[in-house]
Amino acid sequence: MIYYHTDTWVQQIFRYHGTVWAQVKWTFLLMLAYAATSYWWCSSESSNLGRMRKNIFGSTVSFLLVFRANNAYNRYWEGKLSLTHFFWAAREMVCTYLVFMPGGRRNRCLRWRLHAPGAAQVFVRPGEEKLPDDDDLIISEERLHALRWILILAISLQLHTRVLDEGLQKGSLSRETKALVDWDRYRIRGLTNHREFKVLDHYVRNMAMNESDWENPDFTTLPDPRIQFGNMESLLQEGPEEIEINTAPACRLLTIVCYKVNEVAWRNMKEARSEDKKFGIMERFVPIIAGLTFEISHLYGQVVQIVTTPLPFPYSHLCRTLLFLYFLAFPFFIEQELGPWANVGEFAFLSLALLGVDTIATELENPFGEDVNDLSMWDKIAQLEQEIMFFLRHAGDESCESNFIWQEMPEGLCDHCVPPVKYFLALRSQVASRGKVEDVIYGGGVDRSALWEDLRDLRDEDEEDAANFSDDS
Repeated sequence: MIYYHTDTWVQQIFRYHGTVWAQVKWTFLLMLAYAATSYWWCSSESSNLGRMRKNIFGSTVSFLLVFRANNAYNRYWEGKLSLTHFFWAAREMVCTYLVFMPGGRRNRCLRWRLHAPGAAQVFVRPGEEKLPDDDDLIISEERLHALRWILILAISLQLHTRVLDEGLQKGSLSRETKALVDWDRYRIRGLTNHREFKVLDHYVRNMAMNESDWENPDFTTLPDPRIQFGNMESLLQEGPEEIEINTAPACRLLTIVCYKVNEVAWRNMKEARSEDKKFGIMERFVPIIAGLTFEISHLYGQVVQIVTTPLPFPYSHLCRTLLFLYFLAFPFFIEQELGPWANVGEFAFLSLALLGVDTIATELENPFGEDVNDLSMWDKIAQLEQEIMFFLRHAGDESCESNFIWQEMPEGLCDHCVPPVKYFLALRSQVASRGKVEDVIYGGGVDRSALWEDLRDLRDEDEEDAANFSDDS
């Protein structure tokens, strides 16, 4: 998306990049040559081809094109709102997981120390806040799982908008788009282990009619991003020119990730009666997370609807047909006695105006992608990553924070972004081992055998109560 000063003239007029010139220049030159040739013939013959009476043909074409452009802008604005609400819901989900997953005693003491000065003298014993117990360590791991799946959720939306129009609608994917999808796959690989990534990647590579077209890169390991994506020119020389995409309805990646986000919440739900997970989320707070994932699923559906439901074809066909006939009929408007400006110059600039409005409408109908005027998700994902690290520091969860690591963004990958995106988050365990370890927790997770023993005892008690229950009691 291009940011510009609305109060300047020179910067807007004398600019080529991001304007309609790139799409209409050859058609504009053709119309100019057509008008000049028609005027020259009429002048050389000293006669007109005909005389058109005053009509509303041109006004009708203009009205239809402006109506189409206005409808396209409404779709563009709906796309902007959907993205804003999507990342709002993701940010709220991050806060919800951090706030309603209390952890052990250290986490609770740290909250008093940070958020209620003075109360620490009553609730915190000296040195106690420095000693995390098993509940603190477990909740740090579970927070890590929740946060990485939320990040994958945002990356999955970006990946899906790349393939939605070009691939799932039109049936093929260009080499350039595939390279960007591979970058999104790399991001997901950096936040999962090999086993998890293999499950998720199936829903991406399975879109290709011939899966062998998407054999490379397979990201069995996690290569250095500057080596894998540092030279996009050489990367674009590899693989087939186009990949044929299977357009049949299927389960998409973002739906799977939504399930994973919900799974973390339900796995850590604390039953109110038995208090089986002291570190977990209380039952009454789990519907908040379920509501946020529902909101995200709804916004995902809106994005899909915006991209896959263009203006009805008969209306677009009518606009283009009338515009073509209007240009074709121009020689009948020529009055050679009025001179070259009235017959050539005015017509050429009228052509530019009509073609420009039509081009703008076409571009705004799909606001997602990598065009200069499309809505960018690079900076929004980067902002979500910054917010996640801020919230972790604010919550005092150094254990969870240490499992993430900042990596440098490859040069040239997102130079078109107005806000500079220089770094991205990955799992420290996967970066340090180049994706060879299965454990996503750096250094290994905490031993939960005592927790499973407690849960087994609770299960045995429930079974005993059920066996002793009778209608007479």
